[in-house]
Amino acid sequence: MQSQFISEGIHGQSVVFSPFEPGILALVGSQHFGIAGCGQLSILQQVPGTGNIIERNRLEWPDGLFDAAWSEEHENQIATCSGDGCVQLWDLGLPNAARGPISVYRGHEKEVVSVDWCQTRGPPMFLSASWDTTVKLWNPLQPAQPVATFAEHMAMVYQAVWSPRKQGVFASCSGDGTLKIWDARTPPHAMQTFQAHRYEVLSCDWNKYDENLIVTGSVDKSIAGFDIRRGPGGPPLFALEGHTYAVRRVKCSPHHRSLVASCSYDFTTRLWDPALPAPQRLVSIFDDHTEFVIGLDFSLHQPNTLADCSWDERVALRQF
Repeated sequence: MQSQFISEGIHGQSVVFSPFEPGILALVGSQHFGIAGCGQLSILQQVPGTGNIIERNRLEWPDGLFDAAWSEEHENQIATCSGDGCVQLWDLGLPNAARGPISVYRGHEKEVVSVDWCQTRGPPMFLSASWDTTVKLWNPLQPAQPVATFAEHMAMVYQAVWSPRKQGVFASCSGDGTLKIWDARTPPHAMQTFQAHRYEVLSCDWNKYDENLIVTGSVDKSIAGFDIRRGPGGPPLFALEGHTYAVRRVKCSPHHRSLVASCSYDFTTRLWDPALPAPQRLVSIFDDHTEFVIGLDFSLHQPNTLADCSWDERVALRQF
């Protein structure tokens, strides 16, 4: 079964399920494919008992929005990032939420394309990754300046994502072809650097069951898995091939130990199981989008459910 939402005039960049409320997800996008125009944050709701998705809130920013991350502390708060080098924190519970974010974090010199909220216990923190080659750590209560800056990548940083199990540890991936592992408590040097792909690495994600396994997606059209205990230098644990253009985003399932989802500039979203024999690893293909598929997320509350968004102005909610 599939539900969809049409974001008229807005090209989707990222879609994320709420960790608090079943059936709630956030879509961020931009006019004109993010090249020019405004950005938009839409809070979508799946109508129980129907296949309909409705827009519950709509918030705007004067530049394109590229990613979003729900707060792990407040069910109504969500961070977004934009092409003008800013990160925004919105509070959806406020009656005047549409007037603008409650905080704006400035510090990057170029587009901010990734934001991720820390999931482990400890003080509230989130990460932002930018085309200025840096990752920054923020305390949401202190927007004046970042807590730390991580600046060892040699090209654009496309994503930074917290480990869901190791406190203070995160991974980042970059146009320099590397995957780096960091400890936010001991900046500014990376603990490990993997030459993950020959070309740009556009996405990475941690396995939710194995704290040492990270998956990457690349411009070289492949997906790779790395065991950080093995250290840099060796081959990946597995490589998944089948996409015909760059892999834009990868996500590891919160419900299945070995299930990985990917979306691509080849207009498809795919499900993989690298634990299966090689010929059977491609589990499903969803090929109904008519433009680049950019955003992807699994539902925490609904097993076997994922959402994707595309530059064709469509969000699809899929059961598998």
